Amino acid sequence: MANFIRKALPLVLTVIIVFLFTSVDVFGQDKEPKVLPVYSLGDQTLSINGGLFVPLFFQALDGTISSTNLTPGGIGSLEWNAYINANVKVGLEAGGVFAFSPNFNVLLILPITVKATYIFSYYPFDFPIFLGTGLNIIKYQDLSHIDFLLKPGFSVFWRYNASWSFGLNFVYWWIFQAATGSQPSDETRMGNFLEISLSALYHF
Repeated sequence: MANFIRKALPLVLTVIIVFLFTSVDVFGQDKEPKVLPVYSLGDQTLSINGGLFVPLFFQALDGTISSTNLTPGGIGSLEWNAYINANVKVGLEAGGVFAFSPNFNVLLILPITVKATYIFSYYPFDFPIFLGTGLNIIKYQDLSHIDFLLKPGFSVFWRYNASWSFGLNFVYWWIFQAATGSQPSDETRMGNFLEISLSALYHF
């Protein structure tokens, strides 16, 4: 019996090894190959964004810092982009923001910006960094203002599939509000705010 086992052992080991390699090959063929989305000139995205708007501070031209006297508010926007190449896209964003004063009066902000984005990718994640600039329409009670707006920021997106991505955005809002009309020039202010929002992004 011992001699039989010694003679049969090499054959058994050979069969097991062949079976293992064959199994790996067969199982590997059952799996669909992972296809990475590649974007190029003309590809587009449309996203809906919503989240928290955090007032930080106002700054005067002489560097003086003061409180905004606003509560945290809400933000929502729609954004369209078109790819220039696999890593760069440009687009438009429009939305709305609300926050409250200590007397519960509503401040409304309506930004309209153009936006340039560069995307670092590490599948299945994208890491866009971007800069938006444009006009900011502000309305508070009977007062209204149109100001210059800069919005640098970055995001983290997870690619759910080739059509949909979901992400988290961190955006710094810098609003330059120049004194106008009868306002003295020392009333010029620079508003500083933070946006933390979620996005659902559709690729097409």
